[in-house]
Amino acid sequence: MSSRLNVLIPDGDSTWALSVLQCLSHIEDYKLFVLSNEKRTATKYSKYTAYYKFYERSNEASWLDIINSEVETNSISVILPIAEAEVLFFISNRSKISRTAKVIPLPKLRDFETAINKYKLSEFCKAHNISHPRSFLIASEKEKQDVLSKIHFPILIKPLSQKGGDGIEKVQTISEIPERLEHIKSPAFVQEYIEGYDIDCSVLCQDGEVLTYTVQKGNLPGHNEFAPQLGFDFLQNEEVINIAKEVMSLLNWFGVAHLDMRFDKATNSYCLIEINARFWGSIDGSRHAGVNFPHLAIQCALKQPVMVHAFNNLPYMRLKGVLKYLKRNPLFLFKRKFLLEQTETKSFLKDPLPTMYKFREWLGRQF
Repeated sequence: MSSRLNVLIPDGDSTWALSVLQCLSHIEDYKLFVLSNEKRTATKYSKYTAYYKFYERSNEASWLDIINSEVETNSISVILPIAEAEVLFFISNRSKISRTAKVIPLPKLRDFETAINKYKLSEFCKAHNISHPRSFLIASEKEKQDVLSKIHFPILIKPLSQKGGDGIEKVQTISEIPERLEHIKSPAFVQEYIEGYDIDCSVLCQDGEVLTYTVQKGNLPGHNEFAPQLGFDFLQNEEVINIAKEVMSLLNWFGVAHLDMRFDKATNSYCLIEINARFWGSIDGSRHAGVNFPHLAIQCALKQPVMVHAFNNLPYMRLKGVLKYLKRNPLFLFKRKFLLEQTETKSFLKDPLPTMYKFREWLGRQF
């Protein structure tokens, strides 16, 4: 690139915005413009944010006007939505966005809705013979009795809207069915629990073809059994990427996605659990392994060729993982090379204010 490219992040308040910002900071040619539905967020305090603007988001029509005004005023070249809510907005309004800016590749509405809806995804897997835990949507007392008579325990009860493993309940036997399933007041999604381990595949696609990817296996659990891993190993796994390629091809996927999979000990094979149709928290780990997904998505938007980027096999640890590991083993602090080269520590030291702001917010919630 011969001159700086103005990139607009419209949802700077999203959970994964700072991680995406840090990935883009490694490309000197980008000038990053951030919009937010909140006055103060971590991205506001990043030294990589060239421009931060708060807008109270009232409705889609006014938000569309704001986006187009920002595009025109700031000569935006590429728009990069991060979270699923914002991705859905741009899918629904792509024909109304100012033509002077390109939007990163996004899936079609039907495919997007299939990917993010747990029940629709389970039906999709069933229709296409993709390995997936037996899943049921319970919306009535009759359905509950029918499902409980044939489902195999243990099971997971999953909320239809929450993220990051929040709200998932593991139920070992039918006698432990929680109160919220005693009297059905709203649909409940239940899934048979797979004994094994989690493994994830991140992809960037065009016309259903996987252009590049990374595969990671967790090695340091988060705050609960179902939360995102805080440490992981990037590794090669042909069976996992083949499943990802098949799923993305069937969905005719455009853009990024993060596929949660699980190794099934009973069948000695892998199955698809969920699809996150957005950027993800460990994305800077993917960049460290050799694949900068936000940068490559921008290249796709600009119709520039994206070469398949081989990724390196290596361990990587989130900053929360570093703190968790230090609590267990204080001598870990002396592994300076690992801390600086294979964790988020270096990103924090280069740009500490956003994390300090997030910590202050966390303290506020505690007290």
